[in-house]
Amino acid sequence: MISTILITSFAIFLFLLIFLNFLSLPGNWAMAIVVLFSALFVPDNTYSWWFWIQFFSLLTIGEIAEFYLQIHQGKKVNASSSSNVMGIIGAIAGAFLGMPLFFGFGAILGTLAGAWIGSYFGERYLAQSEHQKAMEVAKASMVGKFLGILIKFSLGVYLVFYTAKTIFSAG
Repeated sequence: MISTILITSFAIFLFLLIFLNFLSLPGNWAMAIVVLFSALFVPDNTYSWWFWIQFFSLLTIGEIAEFYLQIHQGKKVNASSSSNVMGIIGAIAGAFLGMPLFFGFGAILGTLAGAWIGSYFGERYLAQSEHQKAMEVAKASMVGKFLGILIKFSLGVYLVFYTAKTIFSAG
């Protein structure tokens, strides 16, 4: 009974950590550190090598997806390299600027707004495109960033359940 309560509490804690992603903090990686640390307290062979390979592969895929989808969506509307670079810089800057708003949840809005503003600026002024094209590129970049964040968060949720299932199976 106590082990079930501990494992469930652990899973809830991991789940709360992945919400740090919405504050533009590395929630999935914070969760990974806690899972690594938990290996000291679970029975031997609870986490297999296959578990760790899958776990860190999915973490890495989430990180790549977050930036790749932003660039990919921009490329679908023929965004310039300047627009893509500025969109990523804008997303990072927007996250930091938005963090103090709405108890930290402004970071997600700042990230999306920063991706839009950075892409627009890069396309309109650095690549010297027309206003309409810059608007289209900025929208695509923002949508890509949102999709990337959603995939990263979804993978984090999956990893919480995968970790909890692994621990429950061993116990």
